[in-house]
Amino acid sequence: MYKKTLLAAALLLSSCQSNNQPVPTASEEFTNERLLFDMDTKESRFPCKVSGTIPEWLSGVLLRNGPAKFQVGDKRVEWFDGLAMLHAFEFSSGQVAYKNRFLRSEQYFIMMDEKSLNFAGFAQDPCPKVFKNQISKEIPDKMKGIHNADVSIQTYADQMVALTEVPLPVVFDPQTLETLGNFQYQDKLEQGQWESAHPQRDPVTEETINYFIRFGRNTHYVIWKMQNREDGRTVIAEIPVDRPSYMHSFVLTEHYVVLVEFPFVVNPLDLRDKKKPFIFNYKWEPKRGTQFLVVERSSGKVVKIKGEPFFAFHHVNAFDEQGKIVIDIVTHPNANIINVVTDQPEDQKSIEESETTRLERFTIDLAKEDITRETLFDETVELPRVSADRVANDYQYCYAVDMRFPTTLQAKPALYQIDVKAKTAKCWAEEGCFPGEPIFVKRPGGDRENDGVVLSVVLDFAQNRSFLLVLDADGFNEIARAEVPHPIPVGLHGLWNGKN
Repeated sequence: MYKKTLLAAALLLSSCQSNNQPVPTASEEFTNERLLFDMDTKESRFPCKVSGTIPEWLSGVLLRNGPAKFQVGDKRVEWFDGLAMLHAFEFSSGQVAYKNRFLRSEQYFIMMDEKSLNFAGFAQDPCPKVFKNQISKEIPDKMKGIHNADVSIQTYADQMVALTEVPLPVVFDPQTLETLGNFQYQDKLEQGQWESAHPQRDPVTEETINYFIRFGRNTHYVIWKMQNREDGRTVIAEIPVDRPSYMHSFVLTEHYVVLVEFPFVVNPLDLRDKKKPFIFNYKWEPKRGTQFLVVERSSGKVVKIKGEPFFAFHHVNAFDEQGKIVIDIVTHPNANIINVVTDQPEDQKSIEESETTRLERFTIDLAKEDITRETLFDETVELPRVSADRVANDYQYCYAVDMRFPTTLQAKPALYQIDVKAKTAKCWAEEGCFPGEPIFVKRPGGDRENDGVVLSVVLDFAQNRSFLLVLDADGFNEIARAEVPHPIPVGLHGLWNGKN
């Protein structure tokens, strides 16, 4: 079995013209960038060929974000540092129109105009002298200070923003996908150096809540909230920490914000002194265990409860239940997955272990200050989503996908609907197809949690193309697909921007 990473999937399988040929390994050089350069369609919209029937009620735009260019010459960056590309699938009267565009960031001009990889990133060494003397002066003034926001999409104060783990959010036009500049917070809150790319939006209060890390000799986790349609933040809590954890996401309940502090930690001074790419400063220290930081939303009071060591990128959901907090997380046994996604050397056993996940439920008894743990789904999944109106509330269904890179052109990575109450699942899979993050869209007036459709951008790596898959969420059966004009690299996260 070959070592596989999502970078190989993202760069596509253009050299595989026969079903008898093996999938390229991550260590091979990918030099054919024709598919990547052709994707920026500027102002045009492409009418997709639709097979099947798209519900007439489905009206709005599915916005997607993710890395889409990784190479300059014969050198490349890892997956998380690829250039951000925005995608829009517009639904109207049973038809779909597609558009895409690169986010215009400092990194975009460094890679596209200067043909350089000299920038700071998640796992990228910036070569500071070259960057300072040769690169920064070539970036258009209006694009200076704009980060490569290639992770997720959210709405802030009626503006659409792209997010990464480096502040600030980047505003873009959801119609044209044009980059408009950094989001301007109207407050005096001193910003940190790292921020979660997964802000949580409370469907009842409509507040947006997020947290950032302010590194230094006195490092803090700063949890903030922003009222609906407003652009000023209010601090919920500032939590001092000696060795901050890498926490890609967090969870929200009606009464609490919970940060799950994995034992993958950094000495803040190392970020300044060791001159390593950001993520390579972090170390796995399992003896620390996993700390659950339970923060009361109304008062900022913090309760710390220690559990067993594990690692995760994505939380699924959380809710309050009779004095307890229930938290569902897609867990990894350790942080070795970081080495896999950044293409660092690993033996095959470590790769297989790190890519194996499970959906687990952690129940915190606040009175006893202890944690119980159970497995809800024992198949490997990632990129979990729930219905937007069930965030921070009890729920039944989540949607996820097997993100392990396929090893043959006949592979069938699965897309799942998981019933967390019954601990059962339905799946969709098709030979040679790699589905992306599933997003549930509820039917207007629907009275059941799964009354709607599930949307997923699928990379058909066997045929070197992509399509948008539409599943009926009740039976989890395909009802339609819309073909796009080119393959779309494996992406990260998206948002449904509905008109109904």
